[in-house]
Amino acid sequence: MSDRISLVLLAALVAAVAVTGREHPSKATTVEKRQTPARANLNGVWQVTEQSSRVPGTDWTAAATPYLSLYIFTAKHYSYMYTLGSEPRRRFAGDPNQPTDAEKVAAYGSFVAGSGTYTLSGATLTLNAILHKNPNEMGGEPLKYSVEIDADRLQMTIVNPPFSPGRERRTVLMRVE
Repeated sequence: MSDRISLVLLAALVAAVAVTGREHPSKATTVEKRQTPARANLNGVWQVTEQSSRVPGTDWTAAATPYLSLYIFTAKHYSYMYTLGSEPRRRFAGDPNQPTDAEKVAAYGSFVAGSGTYTLSGATLTLNAILHKNPNEMGGEPLKYSVEIDADRLQMTIVNPPFSPGRERRTVLMRVE
């Protein structure tokens, strides 16, 4: 049931991206692209190319890049889903509609997902979760990222995230659409 809800949500967000569209100046230079308002550059579909973390003031340590990932930003909403680890998720051994408790735990632990609204003010991206895999992150404190957008590359850095207290977390995304 939750898989169907996730698929419906994803389809709705993809449709919203298609309807709102994006401007693609055909002969824009790199300088012109950098001068485009950040919101216009954020809309689209992205994939994770790098994840890393660190204790503030130390070197970044690379984490496994998700095997599969998808971030979608529309004019006001976002949705993201990705797998943890660099390998495909393990499939259920028996009936896929009746996994064992151990299979459910493994599936829950290998997947991250969240959707909601966002605001972008200067270089600060604030995500306000409406739906999230972790129910404790729904309706809680918004997540605030510092962002750098350069054409088809988006770097998001969060300080002291609830999912990794006392650390900084950096995610780099590349536009796919």
